[in-house]
Amino acid sequence: MITLIQFPWSPFCISIRRILERHKIPHCIKNISAADRAPIILATKGRAYTVPCLIDGRTAVADFTDFGQEVARYIDRKHKLGLFPRDKEGIQAILSRYIENDLEGVGFKIDDSYVIPTLPLVERTMLTRFKERKFGKGCVAQWARDRAKLNRQFADLLKPIDNMLASSEYLVADRPLFVDYDLYGILENYLYSGKTKLPPLKQLQRWHRVMSHR
Repeated sequence: MITLIQFPWSPFCISIRRILERHKIPHCIKNISAADRAPIILATKGRAYTVPCLIDGRTAVADFTDFGQEVARYIDRKHKLGLFPRDKEGIQAILSRYIENDLEGVGFKIDDSYVIPTLPLVERTMLTRFKERKFGKGCVAQWARDRAKLNRQFADLLKPIDNMLASSEYLVADRPLFVDYDLYGILENYLYSGKTKLPPLKQLQRWHRVMSHR
């Protein structure tokens, strides 16, 4: 059985988890602390330390590249899901970059500002230190102060996606492809704290209900 090593709030873990759930692929979940990535390092023999990490028998898969989709592609190939059809590779590459860079770049700050302060002391301290090394000292507290502005930015970034969904049930095809799960992970990360809600974008909300349905 496949084991998914994850942080439960990670948008990229949520994407992989949703793929497994919707396609009824047997799996188990192993939640780890953000302060202890040893299970990933050991499983991948030092090649990776990021979530999601997938263990399938003797095979360990992680997103080894900076803009990796290795875990999703591994599941897609093994189970023949068709999430990366050749004729959609171009548009999926462009759209996933928007989702994972522009949209996630705002959404994770809102979620982090709620989630990080609730974590156990060691995990909270280590994760805060990690964020501050990348974004500057006091960044998590600043994101908390900027929540209203960040929420508006997030909603604005979702408007083009809502427009796309006005003419299609899913983003680029008549069924969910990888980018649909990619977007779902970003939105569920944004909603993870229970203190946010989706902006009033009718088509996006309709799509989210469909993607959430088992």
